[in-house]
Order: sequence, then C-alpha cells, then structure tokens
Amino acid sequence: MIPLLLLPEKPARKLAHYLMGLAARIQPVLGYLEAVLYRIDSKYTLTEYIGLNLLNFMIYLVFGAALAYAVLFRMNNPNAFVFALAAGLSVGLVVFGLGIVYPNWLARKKIIQIDRNLLFAARHLRIQTTANVPLFESFVSASHGYGAVSDEFAYIVRSVQAGANLAYALEDSAAKNPSYYYSRILWQISNAVKAGTDVGPVLSDIVDFLAEEQRIEMRNYGAQLNTLAIMYLMMCIIAPTIGLIFIMVISSFVDLPITDQVFYFIIGGLVFVQYMFVGLIESRRPVVAI
Repeated sequence: MIPLLLLPEKPARKLAHYLMGLAARIQPVLGYLEAVLYRIDSKYTLTEYIGLNLLNFMIYLVFGAALAYAVLFRMNNPNAFVFALAAGLSVGLVVFGLGIVYPNWLARKKIIQIDRNLLFAARHLRIQTTANVPLFESFVSASHGYGAVSDEFAYIVRSVQAGANLAYALEDSAAKNPSYYYSRILWQISNAVKAGTDVGPVLSDIVDFLAEEQRIEMRNYGAQLNTLAIMYLMMCIIAPTIGLIFIMVISSFVDLPITDQVFYFIIGGLVFVQYMFVGLIESRRPVVAI
C-alpha cells in the first residue's frame, strides 16, 4: 500500500508510531486523503498513512544523501556534504509526493475497473429482476463474471448473509466505492428497496442512463480527437518539416554546421512528442462497454 517502502510492514509501522505527532500536524493539510483511503479499502488510517510516508521520506533522505556523499567525496568535491544533502532531500520529497498521490491513482484505477463492466452487470440485474428473480438472488448471480463489479456485488452478498439489511449493504457499498456511476446506481436501487417499489423499472432507467452517458463520452472523445489530430499534425509533421527547411536555408547563408547530432536530436524530439501524444490519447479514452 505504501509505494517504495524499503522496510517490512510490521517494523515500519512500529517506527512510524514515533512520527504520529508530526503526522497529526500535517493531517489537516491532507484531509482529503481520508475519503480516498476509505474508498480504496485501505487498512491504514490517515494519520498512519502519513506517518509511514514520513518514515519513507526519512529513509530515502538518509540513503540518498549517503550515496550521493560517497560519490561526491570520491570525486573530491569541496561541497560534497551540501550537494549530498540536497540530493537526499530531493529523493525523499519525490518519494513522499509519490506516496501522497498513490491513493488517488489506486482510486482512479478502481474506477476504470468498475466502469468497464458496470453496464453489463446492470443489464444482468435487469434481466434477472424482469424474470421475477429476487433482487438479492440477482446480486448473487451477478457476483461472478463482471470483474471488479462482481467483487463489489460479492461484498454486498456477504454483508447480507452476515445479517445486514439489503438496503444498508447497498448504501455501504455505494459510500465506499469511488466510481460515481456505481454509487449512483446503488443509491437508486437502495431507495427503491426502502420504498418497496418494483426494482425492474429502476434498473431499466439505470441501463438506459448508463448507455446514454457512455455514448456522450464517446462523442466527446471523438471531438477531442479532432483537436489532438490537428495538434499532432502541427507539432509532428508541419513544424519539423518547416524547421528543417529553415535550418537548411539559414546554413546556406551563415556558417551554421549541421552535424549528425543535430538530426539525432530532432529525431529524438519527434519520438518523444509522438510518445507523449499516444499517452495523451490513451489517457483520454473513455471506458465504455455498450
């Protein structure tokens, strides 16, 4: 759960106990992480999580500074201690920052896994309830075959089997899940269960709503692709071509050496820009399952 933690969990938690006072002072600044940790089923409280990341920061600070000092000392650098301390501090801050954003990354990953199969799972529930299958049995049937959604449904099934009310189990799962659509669906089903109304029409409206939302996301993605395609054309085709022509023209008037390294630099820049565009397009692609 703690990224790049060098120590085993048990000794790390014991050592982090001495940093809880400092973690409690930092906690108001990072208060938003409490809800994120709750929604990704973290076993740590916010104070414990901050304390472990502070411990991680100190460990990487010491090791980074020691390693940098050893290298700089062998190079006879007169400011070896100052540079080593700066290097260790930089490494520690990067690791601490990674630990702070890591729960949000896990929450985003969970949202993608949930939304990928949510529409199929909702259709399954609609078919089951339309066939007069009880709602709980429908959740039992859908607790297999739909990835992360089935895992959430299995949690609801276990809660009900342990004695919890179905409406309460649905609300608990909705509150703990970071997916907006999943939470909204379960809140609507829970309200229908509490009101004692037929869940079938509710599920039909939910399926239609999800399908329409995904169609809207696909249309928005298509509109974004048009803009990204123009940017790609400008930065990866037009600008490099005009730039090369400009360099060749200038070199004919001015003694401007054009070596192989210049072309290697241009090719490396083009590869980096294209890789960046591929990553940008991939990150904006909606998770749809129509």
